[in-house]
Amino acid sequence: MAHCLYKVVIQFTIYCSCFFVTSFASPDSTGVPATLQHHLQELQQKDSLEQWLYARIDYVDAAPFERIDFLMATQQAAWRTYRTYDERVAWFNLLILQGYYQLQTGNIISSINAYEAALAFYEAYPLPDADNIAYVLKPLGNNYTRLGDYHTALFVLSKTLALAQQRKDNREIAATYSNMAICARWKGDLPLAMEYSKAGITAVDRRTPLYGLLLSTSADILTEQGRYDTASRVIAQSLTHLQRYKHDTDALYWYASALQMASRIAIGQGRYGPAKQCAQEALQLFDRYFPTARQREKARVNELLGNVCLKTGQPQQALQYYQQSLLWLLPSWQPASLQAVPPEALLYGESIFTDALTGKATCLRLLGKPEAALDHYIAVFMAGHKLQATFFYTESRLRELQLAKGRADAAMQLAYTLWQDTHQKKYEEQLLLIAELSKAQVLAHERAARFSRAGDFQPADSITRKARQLQDAIVYYQRELINSPANKNIPDLLQVAEYDLSLLNKKTRQQEEEAPEAKMLNLVQLHHFFERIPLQATVLEFFAGRDSSYIIEMDAKGISAIKLITGSGRLQDSLQHFMQQWFMHGPAAMMNAPKQFYQQCYGIYAALFKGYQWNTARRYLLIPDGQFSYLPFDALVTNEKYSLNYGEWPFLFKQVALSQAYSLHTWYQQQTGRYPVHSFTGFFVSKGKGLRQPVLSVMQEYQSLQGMIKGDYFLDSMATWQNFTTHTRGMGVVHVSTHAVSSAQDSFPFLQLYDQPFYLFDLRYRSFAPSLVVLGACKTADGAWLAGEGVNSLSRGFTAAGAGGVIAGIWNVNDESAIGIMQQFYQQLQQDKDPALALHDAKLKWMQEHGGNATLQLPYYWAGIVYSGHLLPVVLEQERSRWWYYTAGTLVAIALVILLMKAIRRRKQPRSPGA
Repeated sequence: MAHCLYKVVIQFTIYCSCFFVTSFASPDSTGVPATLQHHLQELQQKDSLEQWLYARIDYVDAAPFERIDFLMATQQAAWRTYRTYDERVAWFNLLILQGYYQLQTGNIISSINAYEAALAFYEAYPLPDADNIAYVLKPLGNNYTRLGDYHTALFVLSKTLALAQQRKDNREIAATYSNMAICARWKGDLPLAMEYSKAGITAVDRRTPLYGLLLSTSADILTEQGRYDTASRVIAQSLTHLQRYKHDTDALYWYASALQMASRIAIGQGRYGPAKQCAQEALQLFDRYFPTARQREKARVNELLGNVCLKTGQPQQALQYYQQSLLWLLPSWQPASLQAVPPEALLYGESIFTDALTGKATCLRLLGKPEAALDHYIAVFMAGHKLQATFFYTESRLRELQLAKGRADAAMQLAYTLWQDTHQKKYEEQLLLIAELSKAQVLAHERAARFSRAGDFQPADSITRKARQLQDAIVYYQRELINSPANKNIPDLLQVAEYDLSLLNKKTRQQEEEAPEAKMLNLVQLHHFFERIPLQATVLEFFAGRDSSYIIEMDAKGISAIKLITGSGRLQDSLQHFMQQWFMHGPAAMMNAPKQFYQQCYGIYAALFKGYQWNTARRYLLIPDGQFSYLPFDALVTNEKYSLNYGEWPFLFKQVALSQAYSLHTWYQQQTGRYPVHSFTGFFVSKGKGLRQPVLSVMQEYQSLQGMIKGDYFLDSMATWQNFTTHTRGMGVVHVSTHAVSSAQDSFPFLQLYDQPFYLFDLRYRSFAPSLVVLGACKTADGAWLAGEGVNSLSRGFTAAGAGGVIAGIWNVNDESAIGIMQQFYQQLQQDKDPALALHDAKLKWMQEHGGNATLQLPYYWAGIVYSGHLLPVVLEQERSRWWYYTAGTLVAIALVILLMKAIRRRKQPRSPGA
């Protein structure tokens, strides 16, 4: 199926290639020489498309930097498309050169679009005389590596390797392995990177310059492993080898790149003099041999020189180098001073660009220019957001968000200092903006993308239909990876389907980028978020930094307070041990050492909230960050005085109602969503079919809810994967009681339905919007930590799929207490309460009912059930009891009997005379 779909994608891409390639082009310049204009007109009159294309290409080749717009406008200017084989070859060369020159002038996104158009063109119309490997696949894969989209890069390079191996071209095999090694290195998979590097060295002819390139690649990997001495020896070998080929253009470029590598190694060794010398020599080579090209590489070397100057305490000189790096990447930018920030219209996503902006921000901070430094950090976030928009794979988006998190830490410190010094409102709002930009951005994008597809279950246009088929294929292949691990074809089929879908998505990307959700968050949007906060609610948003953390307090009127938590790095480190010791292994530890537990609870509370005045008339929405996301805030105690009576412990949730959200942005999405009402479906699975699992006590919960709420109920053998995927669509409330496996336990987290697991990836392309999802399973709010994004839990998965709110468990909550709290929860929910208040009151009621059992007052039994999401009422239709129907039926029967008796009496009465 994927092979057939791929042909459709190729045809579609060629159809759209003109749009992709010319999206950054401008019409023919009037500055074109009159002689060339006359020549082009003559060729057009002769209908000589081939010569017309080459005439334009030759003109641009003489000065690509100044004439790139003329080249990019070629498709628009052409009076017809290709017909003959030679014309197809010329058109193919045009696409290749558009990709090449766009890269040389720094526009990597347009370069990728051009190369993808060339690839689609070639695969739809094979050209025996064209070298698809050297001129399309390799540069396309390298572009994705430069962009940071390593998943796509490795896929493209694997196609390149397969073709090179098919041709038995050892040079291309070795060169491709080098590129794959670089990609894996930047992806963070160093063992795989070294494996590729060794494979390339095995394949290469050591009498060629390519051997020197592979040595440089090995040195790069060794440097990343921290093996600086070995890396230094290897890079010296690389430089010695490449010096033998001074008249080879490729060798000169590789030699300059090896010099950059030698500079980075020297920085790692603390040898800043040699580091600067190597970088300066590389820059001289680029200036001498590539005067009108290699702008990106010149920018990279300037950024490297800036890093050296920062290390040696020369921020003013470093600032100049970073500025020059930006000027190479933004040739049209004319800054008024070194403190100037590129305008938003010129910002774009690319690693060298964002690194140079970040370097400038660091220099300006050191030079006592905090306002300018903060402006540069905001520009970094804008560029990073644009970069994320180009990624198809969530993995690539997450990696970029991790980088943003580290930069946000420095930006938060700047904004906080400026706010303290000036007390200006704009700086407190920038603090919140930076905190928001550093968390749950991928989640917000996933929700927006799913809602853009919502309701489109029978897409009318062919592109959307093919996209839906590819989505189904991707989920199928992911399931096959688990079910049929011996099938070696599945990973390749999955990669093909994902790449094909990424091409199709470019068709709709322009429309998505016009939507408000696709634009970077700004201060105006933050004010819209404030307006949606309920009048009686207070929001506390956390930012967890490496050394310092912040809590930003806000309500419907805006930001009201900001708290700095110093030394929070140690506090965050201790939270993981705290959770493991007291909650993740049952209640025994808490029961055996209650005083120690109490003291640690209060210690955490004091570090976060000491001196904070909780308003018992208000409710609180918490937006945790970092390791605080694992914390059961309900269980924190607010007074250091210990009591032997657990029922007297001053738990925070006894004072105020708490709920959570992943970010203010995602909460706003949930709060403003439109959800079905009066509909409920429940799935209750005691254990999976034929599996060795503990039998869960779901029957009591099943019967209790069935007698309370009208809806569709599925018990054990009826609670199948098919019924779940079918009957959860269009429902207002989805309740699931079953076993679960979190991402902290398995790389494929799932809910266990009766016949098979429902994996987290099964939600990847689902578009459904229940107002509430109740996950009555263990550890559904637990999972692996995604830096800058939150806990990768089943709860997050349902939130991404469109759920307005989710109730889930942080740890293995006791079955009986969970069932009791859930019964109370639905009773409270039927009183027109929102889920957060209903869960809060349910816990209080349950604790009151079990007040005589001191053990059940311990938070292990009740604090693990948490709610995240909107603060809106959830309307359910009550199930009438059988006695109600019996009573109503009896009353109706009595009424009918009375009416019948009256009718009989009227008939028996004698008629009056004359009637």
